[in-house]
Amino acid sequence: MMKAALYMRVSTREQIENYSIGSQTERLEAFCKSKGWTVYDKYIDGGYSGSNTDRPELQRMIREVNNIDVVIVYKLDRLSRSQRDTMELIEDTFLKNDVEFVSITETIDTSTPFGRAMIGILSVFAQLERENIAERMRNGHIKRAQEGYRVAGGDYDPAGYKRENGLLIIKEKEKQHIQEAYNLYEQYHSITKMQNELKLLGYPVWRFRRYRDILSNKLYIGYVSFAGEYYKGNHEPIITAEQFNRVQLLLERHKGHNAHKAKQSLLSNLLTCSSCGQPYVSYSTQDKRGNKIYKYRYYICRARRFPSEYPKKCMNKIWNAYKLEQIITEELKHLTVDKEKKENKSPKINYEAQLNKVTEKTERILNLYAEGMVEKSILDKQINLLNAEKENILQRQQEESLMENEISSKELHDMVININKSDFSLKQATIQKLIKQIYINGEDLEIKWNF
Repeated sequence: MMKAALYMRVSTREQIENYSIGSQTERLEAFCKSKGWTVYDKYIDGGYSGSNTDRPELQRMIREVNNIDVVIVYKLDRLSRSQRDTMELIEDTFLKNDVEFVSITETIDTSTPFGRAMIGILSVFAQLERENIAERMRNGHIKRAQEGYRVAGGDYDPAGYKRENGLLIIKEKEKQHIQEAYNLYEQYHSITKMQNELKLLGYPVWRFRRYRDILSNKLYIGYVSFAGEYYKGNHEPIITAEQFNRVQLLLERHKGHNAHKAKQSLLSNLLTCSSCGQPYVSYSTQDKRGNKIYKYRYYICRARRFPSEYPKKCMNKIWNAYKLEQIITEELKHLTVDKEKKENKSPKINYEAQLNKVTEKTERILNLYAEGMVEKSILDKQINLLNAEKENILQRQQEESLMENEISSKELHDMVININKSDFSLKQATIQKLIKQIYINGEDLEIKWNF
């Protein structure tokens, strides 16, 4: 039976109009009764505007959307007065979660072909509205950039500046920090060595990626950008154009030196240090002996690899990459065997037969009541017990169905074969699909699976 969520809303002004909560509730309950649907819950936002979705009961309904089969409103504007919000709720929240939507006044019902067509028509206008808004915003951003204002970056200030009334104002301590970073990079040609020197000089050391962005950002020579175009800014530069250009040549020379490490690492983004919580990263070294060059790969905690970025150097184990990858592959093989044993031991339960028995019991008690052999109080008690038994069976059936949708032992076995025989990209993709996270605590490994 369909479980319906009834959503009602009134603003203060509408309390005295035709949209009273009582009136809406009465109409929606009558509609459910005519359809034979069960009312799961009523969600009532009294005194809230429909101009946005910041309403407590609407948000509660969204959180409980997985328990609902259909959302019903008296009129479309009860859900929202914004066409964009209405379409996002219907398409991105309801329909994506297999929840139908019905507006009884506009006769919109997404469970019917005509109702879906109406949603399609509304989507066209909503898309047009979104594109018009985006175009106006884009034109506004371009105009501000042409006037020398920074229009990107979200709610945070760029390093070296603070924002006051839309203007970028120099922060002296960070200005000195950035200037020193440029000078040290020109000296050492290495961001890691630059970080070590900055730490010795007493500066708060930022992340590698942040320095990399600062060293290549034209903001620091007086430009602002939008959509890939640069415009002369109205803020004070921190770096001279000459030094900036020299640094770009150095960055270009070293570009790509470490770019493929993630591609070469089978366990990229899966390893976490149990000691400090930082991710493990990969790095390579080589050793020349005679005429031969020997290459080695390792996985190391980021706080150990880049100690200058952290208050304390982490001393968790450095793992040989080949050895660690072999261990994880072996674990996958054992997992395949364990899963096969588990599936072979699990008997198949006939839930349909159990449900039929409950239905038969229900019919017998109803027949006894119809013949006057059972009192109403006993009937109600027995029906409640039988309904509870039915719900319990349905829940166990649903849980087993979810288990059946997991990766089967055969699929898992095939994936392990892929890891051993496929090219690197397929191996990496397979492992990323099977493993959620690997926690490293010295010699101990804890694997969190995706199933």
